[in-house]
Amino acid sequence: MVMNTKPRLFESIGVIGTGKMGTALIKGLLKEKLVKPDQIIAYDISNEYLMALVEETNINAALNNQQVVEQSNIVFICVKPQVFETTLQKLQTAFTRDHLVISIAAGVPLATIERLTGNARCIRIMPNMPFQIGEGAAGYSLGTRNDNRDSEIVEIVFGSLGKVFHFPEYLLDAVTGLSGTGPAYVFVFIEALADGGVLAGLPRREALILSAQTVMGAAKLLLEQNVHPGVLKDAIMSPGGTTASALQLMEARGFRSILIDAVEAATKKSQYLGQNTLSYSDHLV
Repeated sequence: MVMNTKPRLFESIGVIGTGKMGTALIKGLLKEKLVKPDQIIAYDISNEYLMALVEETNINAALNNQQVVEQSNIVFICVKPQVFETTLQKLQTAFTRDHLVISIAAGVPLATIERLTGNARCIRIMPNMPFQIGEGAAGYSLGTRNDNRDSEIVEIVFGSLGKVFHFPEYLLDAVTGLSGTGPAYVFVFIEALADGGVLAGLPRREALILSAQTVMGAAKLLLEQNVHPGVLKDAIMSPGGTTASALQLMEARGFRSILIDAVEAATKKSQYLGQNTLSYSDHLV
């Protein structure tokens, strides 16, 4: 008989903010069976978001953020950086040394997280949306009060939901610019690739599926073969062929430079958000 050695968490989990990223986190935890629904308690300022998620997943709904902290061992902070400080200021006295706080707020430094969470052990992480299907990518940094179990928890959660890497904190803005916002770049690429297929005569539905499958297959091939992408590119590109013509056009139009500039722009924005925690009305990551 094959034993199930898949890791799981036995700690109680709290989630503050059930917008896109908070919801993705909860669904990912449940999908990978890292926790049971009754281990999770969540709160969101939008009761509509919260109740829809509770109905779908059977997790527990809190009456406020204070209740989330009081009933959890691990607290995920999934609010936008613009309201991070105002959200946690009211909770500072609720956190204790027994709490592990994991923040996914882009740009908010560990010094700020630790200042606003009393004696709690803190981790800053930048995941991305695909971790809700177990194919995410994340980078994290530890605070000044963490123990070995904290690192293990992060590796269990985000390692089960994709790839996770430990970085010094100064590199997390770059992680945000590359993998944190990267899925959006890929979605635009898939859509544009499908548009090209439609222009060439393919039906829209089939063109979109071909485009998405091509991107997924290429990414898996690269990861499995563990070679430089140029090696695989060269394997496809025959002399005077269709691939060579297409790539020549992409190079002429600055395709590489556009992607490099996009990552740089997102990285700088993450740095800016970390320095300017103004309270805007939107609150979900």
